[in-house]
Amino acid sequence: MHRILLSTIVIDASAETVDETVEFWASALGAEATPTPMPQYHVLAEAAPANRVVVQRTKSGRSGVHLDIHTDDLEAEVARLERCGAAVVRSWADHPGSWVVMQDPAGMEFCVVWALNELRPQAERDDFEARAKHVE
Repeated sequence: MHRILLSTIVIDASAETVDETVEFWASALGAEATPTPMPQYHVLAEAAPANRVVVQRTKSGRSGVHLDIHTDDLEAEVARLERCGAAVVRSWADHPGSWVVMQDPAGMEFCVVWALNELRPQAERDDFEARAKHVE
């Protein structure tokens, strides 16, 4: 048994539109856009408490929205989601950030992220510990 938390809504924006996208969504959601140490991400602070809203600059030019499911057992959660009908698109499980891009049966991509990674801010790890639910 492991835990999961749907914790992040990610707004994907092309490099050409990312600045306007950050500005728009920060204004639309009454949030403050905060850059992160990883330059492709801006967190929209307090946009949708208790979840995070992030604008991500994409390389592909593709714009859209995807969800991040955080887990304390990346391998078990990927296997569980495959049994539910999802497919692995690509994996960075061996990357320090540890995540897997998956696709639901309709073709929508989403990410499964290792929640307890020490590279993540302590507040995010604490939030996972407080709100995650058990799944089999």
